[in-house]
Amino acid sequence: MRKKIVIAGASGLVGGAAVRLFASRGDWQVVAVSRRAPLDVGAHVQHVSVDLCDAQACAQAFGAMSDVTHLIYAAVSEKTEDIYGGWSDPAQIAKNTAMLRNLFEPLSSAARDLQHVALVHGAKAYGCHLPQVAAPIPMRESLPRPSIPNFYFEQEDYIWGKQQGQSWTWTVWRPVGVAGVALGSPMNSFLMLPLYAALRREAGLDLPMPAGVTLASEATDADLIAEALEWGAQSPNARNEIFNISNGDVVAQRERFPVIAEHFGMPLGEPRRINVSREVVEMAGLWREMVRRYELQAPEDVAALFGGSLTMSGVGTEAPEGNPLRWGLVSTIKLRRAGFHGCADTLEMVRKYARRYQELRILPH
Repeated sequence: MRKKIVIAGASGLVGGAAVRLFASRGDWQVVAVSRRAPLDVGAHVQHVSVDLCDAQACAQAFGAMSDVTHLIYAAVSEKTEDIYGGWSDPAQIAKNTAMLRNLFEPLSSAARDLQHVALVHGAKAYGCHLPQVAAPIPMRESLPRPSIPNFYFEQEDYIWGKQQGQSWTWTVWRPVGVAGVALGSPMNSFLMLPLYAALRREAGLDLPMPAGVTLASEATDADLIAEALEWGAQSPNARNEIFNISNGDVVAQRERFPVIAEHFGMPLGEPRRINVSREVVEMAGLWREMVRRYELQAPEDVAALFGGSLTMSGVGTEAPEGNPLRWGLVSTIKLRRAGFHGCADTLEMVRKYARRYQELRILPH
């Protein structure tokens, strides 16, 4: 039986990967929901451009979707002028909660054969982004919620409440350090290093190695998340469960540099302290020239590549004070025991996305 899935946040890293994977399957009809059109999506995908903050527009769009069977909610609104602060900002939390409600209220009323809802969240559910929270290593799904504001919790409680007495089920996903293909995503840290390398190569410079001990963390390929979303949409073992997900290996940030240097055919420089995002901003004029010279399908404003904010897109050169492993280390045992065994080599993933951004003409060859 042909299934119909709505993927909200389709222009983002995870949403875009999910759209491409589900659209490649013969038994899924895909509705991509985002204000901007997703990258690299086939013509047979239905794109619905709607502002999830607009309740009236959502009622009109989703109230007509009576044949939807599945929902992936990967949409998020970041406070670009203060991303860190926005994660605990009551107004920003209320905004993200309202976005889900604006979509789901009319959709759940109209879709009489709704079967599954997936929420894509992250490891911030464990409070690992806050220095005052003693997040354990690794972070596990069984941990109690930290006593901090977080829109993840409000969205979870909303979906869990709506599911009471219904036949449909839900799954909550918590990836770490997502890498994928998107334009205008403020959390797209895996685009920053190849962008930096492309700029320095154009300027005839080497790619310096970062000095000191760099952050060691896990990462998650958006394509891997899409595979897990497909599994979770249909597996009985995913019903009403929360799962961490990551590639399955741990890589220090400094290990990405030789991979990117080799990919761009440029020498590695001597180790030094680096603030990658700051140096990219300093080369903004060169980037504008490169976009025009190579006729790239990318904005001339380098910050626009990351939604106007470079706060979360930098590549750190030194580990933070305290335990450098507290960021992005999660246990994925629960997911493996449930039956999903996908994994990815993080350094191969770094190379893959550098190539994909070139293929899409966002970075020059």
